[in-house]
Amino acid sequence: MSRSARSILPLLRSLLLGAATASSMALSAGLIVGCGDENDPETHVKRLDDPATLTASVNRLVQFFEDAMTRDNKDRTGPTVKPLLDKIIEPMTQKCVAGDLDERTNSKLIKFISDTRDPRGEACLIKALKDYKPESTEEDVRWAVRGLGAMKSEKAAEPLMAVFSKLQHGKPKGSTISRDVHDAMVDINSKSWEDGLITMIGRPINDPKDVGTMRNELFWQITAAELLGWQRSEKAVVPLLKVVLSPVKADAATTAILALTKIGKPAIQPTIALLQGDQKELVEYSKVENLKGAGDKASAEQKKAAETAHVAAAALVLATIGRQESSQPLLAALEKAEDVPRAIIARELTKVPRTPETLAAFQAAYEKTPAGLEMPPAGVNARVMLAEAASNFFDASLVPWLVKTGLEARGEEDDVAQIRDVSLQTALKLMKPDQIADVDRLAGTRTSGGGTVGKSMEKEIKIAKDLLAACGTKLECYVGKLGEPASQAKETQFQGIKSAYMAGVLGTPEVRQQIIDAMPKVSNAAVRFVSVSVIDALSPKGDAEVATKLQKIVDEGEASKDPEKIAGNAPFKTVIYRLTARSQ
Repeated sequence: MSRSARSILPLLRSLLLGAATASSMALSAGLIVGCGDENDPETHVKRLDDPATLTASVNRLVQFFEDAMTRDNKDRTGPTVKPLLDKIIEPMTQKCVAGDLDERTNSKLIKFISDTRDPRGEACLIKALKDYKPESTEEDVRWAVRGLGAMKSEKAAEPLMAVFSKLQHGKPKGSTISRDVHDAMVDINSKSWEDGLITMIGRPINDPKDVGTMRNELFWQITAAELLGWQRSEKAVVPLLKVVLSPVKADAATTAILALTKIGKPAIQPTIALLQGDQKELVEYSKVENLKGAGDKASAEQKKAAETAHVAAAALVLATIGRQESSQPLLAALEKAEDVPRAIIARELTKVPRTPETLAAFQAAYEKTPAGLEMPPAGVNARVMLAEAASNFFDASLVPWLVKTGLEARGEEDDVAQIRDVSLQTALKLMKPDQIADVDRLAGTRTSGGGTVGKSMEKEIKIAKDLLAACGTKLECYVGKLGEPASQAKETQFQGIKSAYMAGVLGTPEVRQQIIDAMPKVSNAAVRFVSVSVIDALSPKGDAEVATKLQKIVDEGEASKDPEKIAGNAPFKTVIYRLTARSQ
């Protein structure tokens, strides 16, 4: 062997040994990683840093969380879930915030962190809001807002408002998340939004025929009005009144009125000033809005209606708030009003605390109302509307008057028939045992068709008479009847309706608690509605404690996810707001 060959061999052996050693070390390292405990979350946390294992590690960690939630019965603070989150939430959040993830893995991370409801994951969810691309990343936003709303994240206020402002409710994907975004806005409701929300409800809707724009604006403005109400924003009172005054924003008017009711006392004086015509800017705004679209072609009748539209709107707001100081301005306005505005103000008088003056004014206004007067826009007969509203007084002294005015009604045959039918219905609800004969007179009146007014209500008449015979003037008896099975059944629900009205007719403030105690047995929506209306009528000065008890019933219904319970509790909300507003 040559010297050259002998000198090269050691070098080759050295190189080969080095390569073998390096290969052995690499293999050992691979075995160490591969041999990590696959059932230990920390193993997969470490693998988050390796792009080759990142996706699989995210999937495995999410599975750990789901399994832990199952073991702990969905308790995020449970003995299995909490220690797991302490190990994995922060590194997973860091990966989310850093980006560099494929779309599917990123979405899975966002959903997981949203499900944890862990504040340590807040930054990831906020990033999903900042990355929002309309008609593209809606699913990520859905999960982000659900988590942030549940956490009531104040840090999310600014990006959430940005998402809300550019969400297109009028487009397919936008409409799928508008409810989730709305709910998160309500949950967080940052005071920092106040000025922006006020600007939003003030935006004009210039072309109602542009359906997409209309849907977007109504989504934004209805949500904004609701939020301002929950904030009890005094700065928003006049802008909210403008929403009520604008016919093109009619779909947002109810929300605006309820917002003003939540604001309560601070909304009273500006609304009284509007009713009396002292809010010149608002009066002019109302005229312009009510003539919008008609222009120079507006008829004399349209112009006249526009001149007084602010009166009816202000009356509606004042009465819905329902504070005692609303009564006198409404009575004063009623004396000056004619026809449609007079009928509207009279109807609204039934919502404010009852006094001899409001009762007498209502009756006088009813008698001045022509039998054929129709209420815009639906064309409902004004006297029919008022005869039905009279039941809100819960006052049996109206029964002889309802019978008398029903019998004396004159006009077109259809108008008279409707007036007598509804007058009888209201009289049946309010009558005491000693008024049965009086009501029988109206029920027995002959109709042009050869029958009697009470023919179509024979079942209700019998139920009312049987109930009065059983309970007489015993208040506890009527309250007890509220929860009976017969009061819940559709065929015999008038027993529950009549029982609730009698609780209002005979009741004192003390009966409110008895009605609340009976609620768990009252499943019929109509009976629940009248029952909570009785609580409202028996609380002329409001009652924050009763409002809290009613809110608890609403919250329990929401938590149950039962659609029937939720729907049955819907009327409670307005009463809750009114009781709170009156007690300020």
